[in-house]
Amino acid sequence: MTTTTHAPERFWEPVPGEVDISLVEITGTLPPELRGTLYRNGPGRWEVGSTRLDCLFDPDGMISTFILDGSSVRFRNRYVRTEQYLQGIRAGRLVNQTPGQRLPGGIPKNVLRRLGNSANTNVLIQGERLFALWEGGRPYELDIDTLDTLGMTDLNGALKGPMGPYSAHYCWDPVSESVVNFGLDPYMPRVDLGYLQGARDGVEWRRRVRELLGEVRPRVRLRLYETDRYGVTRYLRSVPLSTFPWMHDMALTPRYAIFADTPVCIDSVALALGSASAMDAMRLERNTPARFILVPRDGGPVRTVETDPFFLFHFTNAYDEGNDVIVELPRFAPETFPAVKAWTMNVRTGTAPTESMLTRYRISASGKVTVEDAGDVPCEFPQFDQRFATKQHHVTFAAALGSSGVGLGAGVARFDHRSSTTDSFRPDGHDLAEPVFVPRAPDSPEGDGWVLTIGYHQKEHRSSLMIFDAEHIGDGPVAEAWLPFHIPASFHGAFTTRIAT
Repeated sequence: MTTTTHAPERFWEPVPGEVDISLVEITGTLPPELRGTLYRNGPGRWEVGSTRLDCLFDPDGMISTFILDGSSVRFRNRYVRTEQYLQGIRAGRLVNQTPGQRLPGGIPKNVLRRLGNSANTNVLIQGERLFALWEGGRPYELDIDTLDTLGMTDLNGALKGPMGPYSAHYCWDPVSESVVNFGLDPYMPRVDLGYLQGARDGVEWRRRVRELLGEVRPRVRLRLYETDRYGVTRYLRSVPLSTFPWMHDMALTPRYAIFADTPVCIDSVALALGSASAMDAMRLERNTPARFILVPRDGGPVRTVETDPFFLFHFTNAYDEGNDVIVELPRFAPETFPAVKAWTMNVRTGTAPTESMLTRYRISASGKVTVEDAGDVPCEFPQFDQRFATKQHHVTFAAALGSSGVGLGAGVARFDHRSSTTDSFRPDGHDLAEPVFVPRAPDSPEGDGWVLTIGYHQKEHRSSLMIFDAEHIGDGPVAEAWLPFHIPASFHGAFTTRIAT
């Protein structure tokens, strides 16, 4: 397995603060037709007072905006004022359990304790509304212009369960102009808490907790939601799962919401007991097949189809082809999971995995699964022309992985599935985040437009907004708008033609 060789410490330094500035240093020429706002979300604060964070999923979310009016670029960033963020400011230390860290004090301080919501993964734009998303809890709504935090929301009561999880990875349906999303909702069956109250001391109490959790294992429901073009969210259905899989993303066709139940699972007993963090509780079940779970959008019976084991972070897209379902994703081989997990737990000094190949799965009506390669460059964070969501797409963009990077990607790549060709830009000493595609015009051909990403320049320790001609990625950016500082990590983003004020 190929890994990076650069020391990544400086890349993961925290962002200095919050600013609202014009980016006056522009190289190249800004496309005058490119007008709108790019919103991105990612972890920006890697120290909470005296607490140092090393896990990729732990830091507080920071929203970055790049506002383009055709001739200039303005940058604005704000931390999401979550309960976790505010409590950490007041206490001068981390006071919430996070995916990578338990609280001091062992099991008594961590048993049945929910994770803090860092709102650090993605953004959702719905008309004049902006949401910061994190898969373990409810969204936070922000002012779409100022980025001020308006508060946590249950989407007018639509989100179910005490935690109301609403994933960071939704799918857009351009036909109905709706957004489909999901949440994994853990729950405990009823237990006799009187059994715990009868414990003589802490040792016996912990033993009885283990006994209860061993007898009544925590379970999980997959809950499905849909938000219509008017911003009204409704609860669709619940799908009980036999394991606690790590489901980070979903795909969508006109017929199905699609999920992957891979051999990467969470030890729900260890997590509920508080004897392990969420990341430590994540296990690779060897010699276990992967399963695609196809949930009919019309409410019909759920289909489960087995295939050879793999694991993934993100889907690209899915579509129906006759009675078959085509699903595209960057595929990780199961044996790479220990190295991937080790890196996500120690990103400052760890080595980033670079083996994930773009793959297409064909699921037939009979349940037969066939697999074919869809790209020849290792990649992650796949994106495509969202006008073709739930339809056959012919062009995929992604963060290209490589040994020269220290962060989440070493370049960007364009995969043309019609010609089976790849065009990539992978300069030494750079880290490029997930690409976001923006069509040149509403009726432009597929893939004709711009690709926007945030680039980190290792030697200068600065970041820039990089703008590419989407049909000529290998030529490098047509324009860069330079920040006076760096952004340590930017997970996901979205573009709107609305120009923020």
